[in-house]
Order: sequence, then C-alpha cells, then structure tokens
Amino acid sequence: MCELSSVRLICMDMDGTLLDGKGIPPLNLTALRECDRRGIRLALVSGRNFRFLTDSASQIGPNVSIVSANGARIDVMPEKECIYEGTFDEAYARFVCDALFETGVYFELYTESTNYVFNTERISKIHKRSLENYLKNKQILGLEFPEDPGRAVFRGIYKYVAFSDDPEMIARVKARLDEAGIAHSSSWWDNVEVMAPGVGKGQAVERLGRYFGISRSDVMAFGDQTNDLSLLRAAGWPVAMQNGVDEVKRVARIVAPPNTESGVGQVIFRYVLETDVPENL
Repeated sequence: MCELSSVRLICMDMDGTLLDGKGIPPLNLTALRECDRRGIRLALVSGRNFRFLTDSASQIGPNVSIVSANGARIDVMPEKECIYEGTFDEAYARFVCDALFETGVYFELYTESTNYVFNTERISKIHKRSLENYLKNKQILGLEFPEDPGRAVFRGIYKYVAFSDDPEMIARVKARLDEAGIAHSSSWWDNVEVMAPGVGKGQAVERLGRYFGISRSDVMAFGDQTNDLSLLRAAGWPVAMQNGVDEVKRVARIVAPPNTESGVGQVIFRYVLETDVPENL
C-alpha cells in the first residue's frame, strides 16, 4: 500500500461529512483548495442530484468532479463531461416504484430534469419545508406529483429515496423491499435509498479512478452512513467520520473528527498535505 503522501484522488460524501449543517466549513475549503493547487483530484460523491452539487463544487474550484445520485451519474470537471449514467431498466423501475407506493411512504423518483413525488399526504414536516423551499427557489428543474405510479415516466431514472420521521414506517419500507429482493441503503435513519443494480458510490469511484488512471491505493474517501460503505471499500485510504455509524467506522483506516469540527479538513492537512492544521480558520 502506498503512503498517504501519494494520494491522488479524494472523494467525499456531503451530508454529515464535508458539510457541517451550515455549508462547507472554511477549514475544509482551505484544505481542498490546497489539494487542487497541488494537482490532487477531488470529487463530491453524494446521493443528491447533480444540480444540487454544482454550487458546492464551485465553492471549492473548477476542477471538482461530481458523482451524483449515489453514483448513478458521473460528471468530470472542468471538462463538464458526463462519463457515466447508470439508470434503471424500465421494468425494474416500475417494480421498485410499485413496492414503495404500496407501503404508503412518501418517496421521490429522481431523473435528470424531473423529480416525481409520491404519497405526499405522508410527508414529514421537515421534508415538506424542504420541498416548499425547492419550489420557491426553483432549485429543482421540475416536480411532478402523480396520484399513482402509472403516471410517472420510467425512463432515465437515477434513484428512488423514501423519507419518513416514523421509524416504524422506515422499518416497514425496508421489510417490503427485502421481501421483494430489492437492495437498499440509507444516508440517515429517516430515509431508504434504492439504486439500479450495479450502481453505487463505490462503483462510481472505481470508474472515476479508471478514467483518471489512478489506482485504488492512491484514493482517499470520506463517509459517515451505510450508503458510503462501498465508497470507503473502493478506496485505499477509507476515512470514517466520528459522527458516522459504527458499520462505517469498522471498514475505515482513519476515523476523522466530526463533520461539525471540520474533520475532512483536519485529516487532509495532517495526513495528505502533511502540515499543521491552521488555527485561524
């Protein structure tokens, strides 16, 4: 295994990892910009849509690649080239949608231009506020609210995600998916995510590494939840956040300070840039 000083690609989850709840902390930004200056490749790897991630990437610099929808889409920057899309087969997309719809849970179906939203009567207060904010600020290209799955478009689907503030509902959703043989993960206790077969954060990092000609041993990855497990396993230097779940920490070689303490920046300064962590940020 190569030394940490040979890291050539750093891949980061967003929520609970790079972000501290308010945005990207100054210490994280400073560390990442210095990596960019030294020629180290950077990638945001998130369950969010591409559109959501462009603002965060631009804060860091023009060379940050974007892995969106848990690896269903990979955009290489600054070329602005989409090098991969892993969308659902139409029949399987309908199968997953029907299974989620049957549970009565609030869920969303992601495509490049539209998010289809189902079972809105079961939406939690926090997600209702988020949805209203997206509509108000036009942060989503389009929203559709079908009354039944048959009205949705099942081509070009990146991801399904169900949300509930009721742990029993989340458990029922997982049980229904397990019963149907549908693989799933979570980015937090209140959601369940479903990707197309063969799609995931780890597979995306492998694809990105091949594109840049960077071996696994020279990749560092940061994550905190179960949907980050494949991400960390695809990296020679997996880093779990202290605020992350134990399952993620067990596969890590380094445990970073919490996201609220700029853990990503602290690890990069100490282990990759090999310099003291700035105290004035």
